[in-house]
Order: sequence, then C-alpha cells, then structure tokens
Amino acid sequence: MLSSQIKNRTVFILGGIIFFYLVNSIWYLQSQSITSDEGSFLNYAIRYLKGHPERITPVTDNSKMPVSIINTIPRIIEQLLNQNLKKADYGFSDIIMGRYMTLLVSVSIILLVFSWAKQLYGTNSGLFAAFLYSLCPNNLSNASLFTTDSYSVLMLLLAMYLLWKWCKTRELKYFLLLAISVAIAQIVKQSLFHLYVIIPVALLLYYFTSTVKLKAKQFILYFVIFAFINWLIISTTYFFNGSNNSLGSYKFMSNLFQTVQQMLPSQLIVPLPKPFIDGLDMAKYYDQVGGGTKGLSSFGKVTILSNESTGGSFWYYYFATLFYKTPITYFIFLGFTIWLFFKRKTEHQFFKDEMFLLLPILYFITIFSFFYKTQCGIRHIIFIYPFLFIISSILINHLQQTWAKLFIIVSSVYLFVSVLFYWGNYYPYTNEFILDKENAYKYVGAGNLEFLQGKNFAQDYINKHPEVQYAPKIKTQGRFLINTADYLDVWNLHEYDWIKKYQPVSQVAFSWLLIDTNN
Repeated sequence: MLSSQIKNRTVFILGGIIFFYLVNSIWYLQSQSITSDEGSFLNYAIRYLKGHPERITPVTDNSKMPVSIINTIPRIIEQLLNQNLKKADYGFSDIIMGRYMTLLVSVSIILLVFSWAKQLYGTNSGLFAAFLYSLCPNNLSNASLFTTDSYSVLMLLLAMYLLWKWCKTRELKYFLLLAISVAIAQIVKQSLFHLYVIIPVALLLYYFTSTVKLKAKQFILYFVIFAFINWLIISTTYFFNGSNNSLGSYKFMSNLFQTVQQMLPSQLIVPLPKPFIDGLDMAKYYDQVGGGTKGLSSFGKVTILSNESTGGSFWYYYFATLFYKTPITYFIFLGFTIWLFFKRKTEHQFFKDEMFLLLPILYFITIFSFFYKTQCGIRHIIFIYPFLFIISSILINHLQQTWAKLFIIVSSVYLFVSVLFYWGNYYPYTNEFILDKENAYKYVGAGNLEFLQGKNFAQDYINKHPEVQYAPKIKTQGRFLINTADYLDVWNLHEYDWIKKYQPVSQVAFSWLLIDTNN
C-alpha cells in the first residue's frame, strides 16, 4: 500500500513537472520569430524527404542533418489529409508546427534525466533532477525550435546512460542499444562524432579502476558488432548515397580532411555515404575559417566580454558564457555537490557511476574552448546541462537538518523567479551577475542573445511606441531599435557604424537595444 502511494506521488509530481514544462514551452515557441537556422533546416529536410540528402550549399547545409524530418511530420500529415495542399507562406507555418515535434521529443530528456538520477540516488533525486532540467532556460530556448540542438541533448545523454548501464550489468541488450544510439547520434549533430572518442576513454577509465576485465576476443567481437551497426544505420539513413567511393574522388574543403586524404591511398574505398563524410568535412572547414567573413563564414564573428574576433576564437568563450547564462542556483547546488563528493564518495564509487556524467562535461568544455572556433552561442554546448542536474540531485539525500531543507526550497524558488522573469523569451537569458540587461551584450556577446528570435517582440514594441523606428543605415536623429548582432556588426558590414558611438538607453526583449540619438 505504501509503495503504491509513493508511486502515485512520484507520477503526480513528475507529471506536474512535465505539464508545466509543456505549457511554458508552448507559450515560448509561439512567441518566437523564425530564427537564423530554421529555414535551412526545413529546406534540407524537404530535400531529404525527396531522396536527396546531398549537401548542395555548403555554407548552410554543412550542419543540417536527416533527423530534421521529424519536424516535418505535421506537414506530412497535412499533405496526406489534403493532397492538393499548397502553401505560400515560405515555410512559416511548417516551421512553427515543426517546433512542436522538437518539444515532444524533448520531454523524453526529462524522463531520462529522472530515470538515471533515480537509479543512482533514489526517487526524490530523480524528481529533483527533472525539476532542474525543466527550468533550465538554455534548454527551454532550444527545445521548441526547428533545429537539432535539443535532439543532440537527448542522444548524448542516452548514449552515456546506455554505456553506464552496459558497464554495470554486462547485458548484451544494453550494448546493442548503445551501438544503435551512437549511430543515431551521427545523424543528429556532427559534434556527437566525438562519442567515438568519449566512449573509449570512458571504458578505459572504467576498466582501469574495475576488477572486471575485458578479454581480447570479446573486445574484438564487440568492436565488430558496434562498427557494423553504426555503418548500417548511417548508410541506410543516407540511402547509401555515394557509399564505397574512393578516397581520391572526394574534393575536401577542410585542411584536416585534405591532410588525411594525402596520407592515405587514393584508391582506398570509403564505405560510408558521401553526404555524411561531406558534412563532417564542411563542418570542420567552417570551423577552420571561423566567423565574421560574409560570403565565406557560416556564422558571425565571435563576441564575448567586450572583445571580438573575426576568424578567431577565445579560450574563455564558453567559460564566460556558462558563467553568465547559467542560473545562479545551479552553481550553488553544484558547489554543495562537489563538497559532498569530496566528503563521502570514494574513488572506486566515482568511476563506477559519476565518471559517466562528468566525463562528457569536461571533454566538451575542453574541446570547444581550446580546439574549436565555432563560438556562436551556448546552444552548441547545452547538452552538458542534464549531466550537471543528475549529479546535483544527490543533494536531496543529505537534507537531514531543517536549515538545509529550507535552503534548497529558497534556492529553488529563486531559480523559478530568475528563469520565469524571461517568460516566453528564454534565448537571451542571463543571470543576476548581469543586472543592467541593456549591457548584457558586453558580457556574453551577440551569439548568446540574438538568433533572430526576438523580431516579434521588437515589432510589438514599435507598434506601441510609434516614435521608435528600426535603426537606419544612415545617420539620423531619433529613437531607434537595433538588434545586438547588428550593433556589434558580427558580419563586419559596417552598415551601422554611425550608431555604435551611442550607448543603449534601454533594451527590448533582452536582445534589442534602444538607442537615442537626439542628444
């Protein structure tokens, strides 16, 4: 009877978390204008559905992936119900409806966060982790867009969870599911190619500290099965397009791939589909080029802490981004969690469990900070957050004293207020380390505030304040709105140089700056 009551209570609380998450996210997705990438994701998905996964326009196609067809399901259903349906809204309605598919998939992230935390630390910890994830503004901002960032969160988390389960149970089903999840991750986001590095590192650390040993024959068998499953899923997804081409037939763009091509025999057969290989090469090329060069770069110049770089990067970009865009409550919980680990966890226990959570966090922060130039917003690294929430959920098991319980409650309320202050507009979220939000661009740059998502808010403001206009490209007196990307001139077009000598007097929707040039 007691067990049934606990189960019902758990279902009720988890259901409440998910319900509020859905209401919050639906309001958000309806408020956002079409963002920079969503049109390109839709275009690639349409071509893919027509049997053409090729990347024909490198600057926009390089990061587009087959998983985006999930977002076209509403339009597919519409078309099946009305085969003569034609739209003339340039994909606007299809993008808006497609956002709901990302949102539905993102609910599974909450469930997985709950499940993993529950298995590690208990039911209450699972609920706490789910609560933390459901209020994360950086995940909320991407879980309702027609992009692949939220899918990448799910697939990285799922792969590491299945790896952990396989290591703990040694059951074949978890190994097979792991192989499948890693393969699917490759059609979701190119940065998840790093799973082919993270997983071997995790296994080495696990077996180095474990009494369990893996025999050579067993290792070879697992490797062959893993490789076959990955080859089959990736190849099938890309319709075997360009599979088994010779290495010499490729015209690579990036220095890395050109170097590899020169080192290996040109007759070498590449068993993977050409669009898959091209995507990796193009992504590497545009990272190599860096941002800010119109007609060459695929993203704007890097801006952070009042510094900027065209074609370059800053090692501290993601450190600063995480510092200012992560709710302060998360830092507090993480600090106490670290203290608990030093006090109560043994090294052996850590490598059995928490290592699988901490490794992807450390790996991606290191790689993206020191070896990548693609620094155009926190969305590229949001997949580390679920791991932080699961680790932090251990706190719930150590609340024996009344002050500790009260502290968690007050901190959670503070989190709630901090995040919901941005209700319906989570992309430009910054925490209370930045009090003057019109100056947020000086700290986190343009990429963390502007994704073209705030145009609706800007237009509403202008409708209500007719004396305000969008900033013109020639010097004029008046009150103007300009988005942070144009104000910081991320494409080096120098179209608004005249207005940059004026400081913002306020902000609109946290990503638009109000400039008064009358004085």
